[in-house]
Amino acid sequence: MDFKDYLEKPVPCTCGQVHSVGIKAIEVEAGALNRVPFLLEQDGFQKPFILFDTNTYQAAGEKVLNVLDQKGFPYKTHLLEDLEPVPNETVLGRILMDFDPSCDLVMGIGSGTINDLSRFLSYQSGREYYIVATAPSMDGYASKGAALILDNLKVNFPCHAPRAILADLNVIAAAPQGMIAAGFGDVLGKYTCLVDWKLSSIITGEYYCDQIVQITKESLEKTIRYKDQLGTGDQEAVKALMEALITAGIAMSYAGSSRPASGSEHHLSHFWEMRYLLEERTPILHGTKVGIAAVLIAELYQYLLEEGLEPETIAKTAPPDGQNWVQDIKDVFLAAAPGVIRLEEEVQKNSVSSHKERIQVIAQRWTEITELLETLPPAEYMADLLQSVGAPARPWQVGIDGELVQRAILYAKEVRHRYTILQLLWDLDLLADYALRASSLGKE
Repeated sequence: MDFKDYLEKPVPCTCGQVHSVGIKAIEVEAGALNRVPFLLEQDGFQKPFILFDTNTYQAAGEKVLNVLDQKGFPYKTHLLEDLEPVPNETVLGRILMDFDPSCDLVMGIGSGTINDLSRFLSYQSGREYYIVATAPSMDGYASKGAALILDNLKVNFPCHAPRAILADLNVIAAAPQGMIAAGFGDVLGKYTCLVDWKLSSIITGEYYCDQIVQITKESLEKTIRYKDQLGTGDQEAVKALMEALITAGIAMSYAGSSRPASGSEHHLSHFWEMRYLLEERTPILHGTKVGIAAVLIAELYQYLLEEGLEPETIAKTAPPDGQNWVQDIKDVFLAAAPGVIRLEEEVQKNSVSSHKERIQVIAQRWTEITELLETLPPAEYMADLLQSVGAPARPWQVGIDGELVQRAILYAKEVRHRYTILQLLWDLDLLADYALRASSLGKE
């Protein structure tokens, strides 16, 4: 893949839009860390504010500081001391209190959390940022959104893309195998999110772009071809994975949202993440959860195909009883419930009128919808792919029990205003039955 085909170039598209991405440089190669001073000089930056945690300092931070020292570059650093830093108000507050306003660039050294914090800080302070990747573990490097925790609820804040992404193959190929497997899981989630996106386009008329989908599919398929090498530290395989993760972010920039990279599988992942935070449990890597969730979502799609519904029956479907919805949300989301309730009050996705409008479209276009469902690979195939790279494929393998599987399928759709298979099953009054059926997949 040649990222020069994407960077700083407007791309007219058959969808009617002109796509673009604000990233200036992407370097995925051995020795990329040595390029940091050159990029700073080229872009005219004088003093970066550098974020890292204990692990990412050891992986790449110390090396970056050494090459900056050799070139005489001043900098200010901030170390996130928590072993598992959470991107919430407390952590952001500490960073802001330590921020040096004489710095003209934010530089993150890390992956998911570091990237989100760096992006948000740079956007809020009116500065650009670089991200120096330490693991091919997630697909947010090139995106424009910062996924943060606000009032215990996962919120995606619109920000901007990094000015530069540097991924030194000597660093990311040496990342823990669990992080490489997590990145593969995040890429695998594109199978379900792309079907979700098309589903929404059919039912709600949401914007959809075939070219963006094709770009994403090509990087997904290339990564799968390297699956047998990903467990060996092979740099070519890791490069393919990292490029697929970055491409997902470019696709998000093209679309103007996270749609090409995030669907119902991410909703399940976000739900589990919030529950783990609220219960003070050890977090699971984002991509690991996404991979497991993608297999679950593929199961739900298969259930629906096997249901044998007819348009005449669909058209008569009444909305599920929502009489106890508010109390259920309070019981399930705990401290995060107020944000979930506010979202529904704003968008009314579960209202009788919204349901009535959608159910008529679903009935009218059911043949098209079933043809789409048939394009998704079987759940067992996706599970086998995950296992081929040493990644867990079922919830019980990471401690997610049947009850948490059931609750995620029932309530994860409330975390975002985004139409996916979860909302479709709710529209068809099948969500509760399928959630109970799938809960057995959370058991060994």
